[in-house]
Amino acid sequence: MSNASEQHALTQVASSLPIPGVPFDPRVVEVPQQDPGFDFRGHLHTLYDSRWLIGGITALITLVAVLYALVAKPVYEANLMIHVEEESPNASKNILSEASSLFETKKAAIAEMELLRSRMVVSRAVDNLQLTIDVRPKYFPIAGFWFAKQNGSSLSEPGLFGYGGYAWGGEKAEVSLFEVPDAWLGREFTLTALGSKRFRFSGGGQRIVFDGDVGLRYRVPTPEGVIELKVDRMAANPGVRFQLRRMSSLAMIQAIQNTLVIAEQGKQSGIIEVKLQGENARRTHAVLSEIGREYMRQNLARKTEEAEKSLAFLNQQLPILKRQLEQAEDRYNQFRNAHGTVDLQEEARMTLQQAAAARARRNDLIQKKTELLARFTEDHPVVAAVNRQRREVEAEIESVNARIKSMPVLEQDEARLTRDIKVNTDLYTALSNTAQQLRLISVGRVSNVRMVDAPIPPEKPIKPNRPLIVALAVVSGLFLGALIALTRKAMMGGIDDPQKIERLLRARVVYATIPHSSNQDRLMRKARGDHGTLPLLASIIPEDPAVESLRSFRAALQFAMPHFRNNIVMFAGPTRGIGKSFVSANFAAVMAASGKRVLLIDADLRNGQLHHYFGGGRERGLSRAILGKANVEDVIHHDVVENLDFIPTGELPPNRSEFLLHPSFGNLLRQVSAAYDLVLLDPPPLLAIADALIIGAHAGAVFIVARSGQTNESEINESIKRLNHAGISPQGVLFNDMAPRLGTYGDYPRIGTAGRIGFSGG
Repeated sequence: MSNASEQHALTQVASSLPIPGVPFDPRVVEVPQQDPGFDFRGHLHTLYDSRWLIGGITALITLVAVLYALVAKPVYEANLMIHVEEESPNASKNILSEASSLFETKKAAIAEMELLRSRMVVSRAVDNLQLTIDVRPKYFPIAGFWFAKQNGSSLSEPGLFGYGGYAWGGEKAEVSLFEVPDAWLGREFTLTALGSKRFRFSGGGQRIVFDGDVGLRYRVPTPEGVIELKVDRMAANPGVRFQLRRMSSLAMIQAIQNTLVIAEQGKQSGIIEVKLQGENARRTHAVLSEIGREYMRQNLARKTEEAEKSLAFLNQQLPILKRQLEQAEDRYNQFRNAHGTVDLQEEARMTLQQAAAARARRNDLIQKKTELLARFTEDHPVVAAVNRQRREVEAEIESVNARIKSMPVLEQDEARLTRDIKVNTDLYTALSNTAQQLRLISVGRVSNVRMVDAPIPPEKPIKPNRPLIVALAVVSGLFLGALIALTRKAMMGGIDDPQKIERLLRARVVYATIPHSSNQDRLMRKARGDHGTLPLLASIIPEDPAVESLRSFRAALQFAMPHFRNNIVMFAGPTRGIGKSFVSANFAAVMAASGKRVLLIDADLRNGQLHHYFGGGRERGLSRAILGKANVEDVIHHDVVENLDFIPTGELPPNRSEFLLHPSFGNLLRQVSAAYDLVLLDPPPLLAIADALIIGAHAGAVFIVARSGQTNESEINESIKRLNHAGISPQGVLFNDMAPRLGTYGDYPRIGTAGRIGFSGG
């Protein structure tokens, strides 16, 4: 700092003093303002200070995760893989076809994926495996399933202390038939084992109770409908209860559809993977296997459906055509037997051949139309074209018939009979060939899907992944604990680093950093049973780091005291609970240990507690001396510690603020100031009560006591402002109860050397 600026600082501080005289004012060293940004070191210190909180939260979350991992029901997964082949792949390979394949979208796999999830497929699996019947042992809530799993397949004694009917082992029951009225679907019924292959049926919110035998079918009429039940097998000791439900078919189908995970492997590969998860490994495998079999069966049936329909129609027509052919042959034979062989002329033969050919074409068109109607309607262009060709053939037949009629009657009869035989023979032969071809198609038709990997029973559950759950719980606990610690720090706003105070006030004003004392905590816990007696750390454990920091402050204060207007020092705290009384009592003992004659005055007439440090009462104290009821010597408790005298509060008066304005209080302080080397004042909190401002006017030096993590910036600013408004310029700050920090001074105190905080800081 330049000389001009130093002189300006001296002038400013000197002009702020309410009492004439030259104060102690060494060079004021300003601390440059820094951009706070992201205070990584500060956050690290906050996490270190909250290590027990973070550890506790982490331990709690980890414990919950371990319990969950132990009692959670295992989840098994079965899978199958299906390959969907393209029905019409590109036969030729060239540049254009390969380029077009880049933009080609294969929809066959997408359609098959939806068919796998369809009710048509899933419902068959539900019906075949009787998934609508849910029967399982009644386990103790939460942890009962885990205990049953540990016991394996052995049967257990039911209930908890004989009550509840809970199963603790490998109890099983199989129910092949269970029908209830629709209004009772989803309700829970109870099967209780009675021994000797007998059971009792009850529950469902109804009064229906009946006993039955395993293996028999029962029909029980109720006002809502009929209950049908058949228990095939029951392995349990008497008293064990089973939970029985009849689920809705639609609800079960939807549950399986929601559980199925169907995805195509790769991009447009045609490979479909189907996954199904469930709590029972065997049941999960059985359900997925049944879905796969039903899907393959229906896919193949769909591919041969058209051929089977045509074959069924032809099988109906072939016997009729055969009878017609036999009848035509009989008539022709009868005609030849009656008239002998007739030698037709060439024209007659050509006419007959033409007529037969026309009729054969008509029959072909009829057959073709029948096949087309299986796939198209009458309005389809292909069917309309067949109808047009048939009309042309009909016209040709009529023309041939007209020529035949012009032949002699005998020739006409022979021609008609021969024509009937030829037409029926050709038609029967054609239909027989077609039927044979359809039979070959039905037998040799191959589906365009094939099952590459069939489901296999899962051996290990995929959930819960216990190591992963515990690891995630530890990470989550650490994250949540750190978040809570940082949030608490942000909400409380307490200063945890003395450098923040110096940056706030832009001067090196922290005279001492008093570390947290674990010895003081231990002594306080021990003193709780001593009827309110507080331990004086400086006398019991003088080597404690907190006491050492007070010794360092003693050296700084002794150097500065010749420059104070008197030897009266006041420790002011913004609020309660910052350890001001602890600092006052122990610092008084430290000063007395150096050979100085020290007087400690408890000026907190609201709730002074300093007398607890010295084992006496408050009755003979300051209030009596101010009122003139006792001399100063009468209220002084001599040698509470060697070279340390003490004045307690005395009886607490009603008008305490006005009480301290009494001239006797100032006279008392001047009297004791002349008799002692140092007079220490411990006033009430500064921000809550005005007493400290009245008392501070008599002090030669005022130090503000701040507590790490509790005192915030606004409290320090407000305290300085109020002191300045009362004409008091605080000398510095004592930073109390600082927790141990990583990479800092540890337990060693930090000493400041700056002067007073001027009015401009208020």
